Amino acid sequence: MDKVFPFSPPRPDQPTPREQEILNYIWAGLTSQEIAARLQIAQKTVESHRANLLRKFRAANAAQLLRLALLEGLLAVPSADCAPDAKRAAQSAKASRRLTSIK
Repeated sequence: MDKVFPFSPPRPDQPTPREQEILNYIWAGLTSQEIAARLQIAQKTVESHRANLLRKFRAANAAQLLRLALLEGLLAVPSADCAPDAKRAAQSAKASRRLTSIK
């Protein structure tokens, strides 16, 4: 009884740099379509990266994916000191969404 067995084995693969970039955009609240527009890639490519992330993290949805990424330290919660910057960035993201939806 001295040995501790993990609940599940560790993940086999780390996210690629592109998957990490996609993960950061998911964390920012962007949709696959918005991520594709920012990275100038196809929406299907973003969805493939998202599916790879879900598989690698063994997550069933985006909420689980983000939770696991936070627990592993791959994402960081902004501190209260940078909250005004985060608020401005969120407002800017909303403004760009409105502009992209007009097209």
